[in-house]
Amino acid sequence: MADSEADTLELPPVPNFGHGRPRWAAQRIHPRRLSTGNRALTRRLRAWVAAEGQERREMKVAGRAGALGLVGLLAWRTGHQQPALLAAAAGSYAIAAWRAGRPVPPTADELRRRFLESLLPVIGDDRPGIHLGELYAALQSRPAAAHLDDTRLRALLVHCHIPIHKSLRIGEITGRSGIKAADIQALLSPETPPTPSDDVDAGHDVAEGAVDRP
Repeated sequence: MADSEADTLELPPVPNFGHGRPRWAAQRIHPRRLSTGNRALTRRLRAWVAAEGQERREMKVAGRAGALGLVGLLAWRTGHQQPALLAAAAGSYAIAAWRAGRPVPPTADELRRRFLESLLPVIGDDRPGIHLGELYAALQSRPAAAHLDDTRLRALLVHCHIPIHKSLRIGEITGRSGIKAADIQALLSPETPPTPSDDVDAGHDVAEGAVDRP
């Protein structure tokens, strides 16, 4: 596949910030990032004070807790005597929280797991798998995959190591290519990887038979 199409092999990740109506989503990105960064800094501070797994832990916890109390006292006095310094300190903390709240891009394994997990609801609990034609239509109806054609969706299945069965029977319909829910569940459980059988298309030739719509 050409390099210009390499970015189509993965669905765009779900953003961690700005959920809701588009009009208000952008306005909530910055407060949520500050809130996330504040929680991250708080966790780091608690871990530093707790000194888990360190030698002479009791002495370190007492010393660090005392240092925090002294800093808090100085901050309280500074706030009454020199508010400008307190405002500068608050601004510095806001910058630190902003940097600590930076969204971490998902890894390739995390993106693959998200895609695999999204396939299970499409298949449902009452059938063993889904034909490719139905799967392509379901995925293309979503905004995240609307730009992907059948060939690229098939390439995405191959990229995620999902076995494609050349003839999969679902209910009364047979003779069509599809994927099985058991294979996806096996991929989500590394202890039991799926074992391709003779009727499985390894997917090396993506172009051939890419369109399996009825």
